[in-house]
Amino acid sequence: MIRVVVAGSSSRAGKTALAETVLRGLGGQAAAVKFTTTDDVFERCPRGTTCIVCDIDVPFKVVRDDATLLESGTDTARLKAATEGPVLWTIARKSMGALAWEATRLLLDQQRGEARGLVVEGSTIASLCSPDFTFFVVHPFLSPARWKEGTRELMSRANCVVVNRPASEGREPASEVMAAIHEARPYDLRVADVLEPLDTWAGDLLPRLRARP
Repeated sequence: MIRVVVAGSSSRAGKTALAETVLRGLGGQAAAVKFTTTDDVFERCPRGTTCIVCDIDVPFKVVRDDATLLESGTDTARLKAATEGPVLWTIARKSMGALAWEATRLLLDQQRGEARGLVVEGSTIASLCSPDFTFFVVHPFLSPARWKEGTRELMSRANCVVVNRPASEGREPASEVMAAIHEARPYDLRVADVLEPLDTWAGDLLPRLRARP
């Protein structure tokens, strides 16, 4: 079962959108995991309110109940809509990432059935789950100064870096964004609307993504 990771430079870069697109490119039959990490010591939610992520009171947890996963407007609801395979949401403190992934992997082994592939959304997980293919998605205008820690290193290891420019956007990606990407020496760089089907901008990758390792 091929394991695809979708990582990104920042919030709202397009990780979930690309994960949806990859799931559909795999025929809507793959398993999916949203892997979220939070600080080991909680100080303040960046959204300014309480939430299921920042308020985690255990080292990690794997959310499986549909009441949570299908909550309207959530990333997990979007993943569920893109595949018939099982969907999990793992939330872990940063120091517990490896243990959280191992627990997630065991649950997937129990649930995946005939799932054709696995798509994991998250940046921290990229170095933990030994992916067969990694997409890295970048916001076209957000300054590199605001990228997440470790972005350049992850970008340099990704199989495909995608600057997520919506089809309705007439502007070219910011020059400082493109310059920072080129400095990371990505193996394969594309500018595309990640909501568009894979065969419109990454058709050459489909045979590899659909192959069984």
